[in-house]
Amino acid sequence: MRTHNRKRAFIAIALIGLMMLSTLWAAGTQEQTKQEGPIEVTFWSLFTGGDGEFFDAMVDEFNRTHTDIVAKTDTVKFDNYYTKLTTALSANNAPDVVVVHQSNLLGYVPRGVFLPLDDLLAKNNAPMDDFVAAPLEAVKYDGKTYALPLDVHALIMYYNIDLFAEAGITKVPQTYAEVIAAAQAVQAKTGAMGLAVDNTTATYKAYTLTRLFMSMIEQQGTSFLNADNSKANFNNAAGEKALKALVDMVQLHKTTPAGLDYDGAVNAFRLGKAAIHFNGVWATGSFEKQADLNFKTAGLPPMLGKPAAWSGSHTLAIPAQRTEDPAKLDAALTFILWMTEHGDMWAKAGHIPTRLSVYEKESFTSLPHRKDYAEAAAFAFAPPATPAWEEVYSTTSDMLEYAVANNQNVKTALQAMETRINNIIASY
Repeated sequence: MRTHNRKRAFIAIALIGLMMLSTLWAAGTQEQTKQEGPIEVTFWSLFTGGDGEFFDAMVDEFNRTHTDIVAKTDTVKFDNYYTKLTTALSANNAPDVVVVHQSNLLGYVPRGVFLPLDDLLAKNNAPMDDFVAAPLEAVKYDGKTYALPLDVHALIMYYNIDLFAEAGITKVPQTYAEVIAAAQAVQAKTGAMGLAVDNTTATYKAYTLTRLFMSMIEQQGTSFLNADNSKANFNNAAGEKALKALVDMVQLHKTTPAGLDYDGAVNAFRLGKAAIHFNGVWATGSFEKQADLNFKTAGLPPMLGKPAAWSGSHTLAIPAQRTEDPAKLDAALTFILWMTEHGDMWAKAGHIPTRLSVYEKESFTSLPHRKDYAEAAAFAFAPPATPAWEEVYSTTSDMLEYAVANNQNVKTALQAMETRINNIIASY
């Protein structure tokens, strides 16, 4: 009987000890949680210069308004960004969030290095109906969402108010004929350049020339590549009309100088020496800083048909990691959604927001110029979703430059381009 009682007493003491240990462990765990502090979300940015200042201000504001999450950014120079990103993704040691140009996204998606976001978005009740449809659709592949668009940086038109007034132009040109007529009037009455359109690959490739070509094809209701992006789709009447318009700008109408490079085109407009300039929205900030430059902006004119404008987009993606922490993923998505929700801050750099609610904010509507071209987001189109796109784009740029510089027969030029582009796509 005594032995039995001793056993019962021993068990009771043991249970009390276990309860005390459990209490101490729980307290220690709580203390450890307190010591850990907010969840850290690491982020790589490629934004420098003016863009970088605005983006860093957004991150600072996010951190100021969140006590449970802290975003730690690391800026990587653009020249090295994608090399470093590719290496990190391959080694599964990328940061929690990365910025990826929409045109680069598909080069990564088939490798499985980015996390499909649909389940995470649904779990967090993300307001997907608040996103502009076109840029959101551009980050989907095989029905899955692999990033969220931070902005739309579309091709738009800048025009010099003073030169227009001096030339007697009272209407913003919309058709190709009106654009050429306005440019010619400015040249005849002011001596300034009518159109500042880069058409040489001397610097940055003939970026605007290529983007105008794609836009003019879309304006005619067709596209640069076919429906499944497996072949070229520009060796046709729409392509001929678009290429002839570009060649004629330089060779026939002489409204823009042959051999004008990107920097030359930007500087001509910035210094008030050109009436019309086609470029991305990112040029807005630098033009605003130029003293005595009296200019306005508008969406790219529907020169050959319906409204359509080439557009790029900075997107925010979450790399797939070896182990996925649900709390970390929620924090990363919170950061991404907040950045898109505060597109009015990013618009200060010139970019078009991707959240419809941002367009209603006074902080956005009060910005000069932005509301004048914000509509471009509705008719912007993204580059074709093909892993071959970078090589296709570079080759197209070179061949368009050659066609314009040499006043090449458009049928001959398009046939050669079609062969080259189809061969490139087939090699991927």
